[in-house]
Amino acid sequence: MQENTIPELVDAVRRRKLPRRQLIRTLAAMGISAAGISAIAAAAARAINPMPITHTGKQEDAAKHLQRHDQHLGYQTQGNVGALHDDYAAHAIVEDSMYEEPFVGREAIMTRKNVVIAATSNPNIEVLNRVVHGDQVSVEWVASGIHTGDLPGLPASGRFFSLRGVTVVIRQNGEIVREALYYDVTELRRQLSQT
Repeated sequence: MQENTIPELVDAVRRRKLPRRQLIRTLAAMGISAAGISAIAAAAARAINPMPITHTGKQEDAAKHLQRHDQHLGYQTQGNVGALHDDYAAHAIVEDSMYEEPFVGREAIMTRKNVVIAATSNPNIEVLNRVVHGDQVSVEWVASGIHTGDLPGLPASGRFFSLRGVTVVIRQNGEIVREALYYDVTELRRQLSQT
């Protein structure tokens, strides 16, 4: 039997099919830290349009997941857009706490990635914890940098930011098919506001 992925659990909470407490217990049992659980639970409270997930049944081993994730982080912090593009399946879905709608397909995902890369100088992603379950890897992180470009509703401020969150990556046949980024958008807006 296929275990539910974290994005599926979050979707169930949003649809009121799963109590928030059960989400928290499940995340704790998976090895997610209290701070990571808090980020995911906060994101689950925001309504967005969920996307369905299909499972192939074929799973990579944990070491391969972690190796691929290390590569992905390297591409992201180096701004290697070509390698990032090739890391996503053509039909991939990315959910980001800052946006109401998921990004569907490689081109939409890369448009989003380009905005984030262009908006941040001196980017750094510190991985605090990673847990592999089946075909997903859950990554707790602290992202920091200088806000030098526009983000949705956040004009470039030149301010330093440091934000804690969780990303869940689901891969099939070596490619990312779903990625969900959970973080406190209100905290990001607070750090980058010009008032």
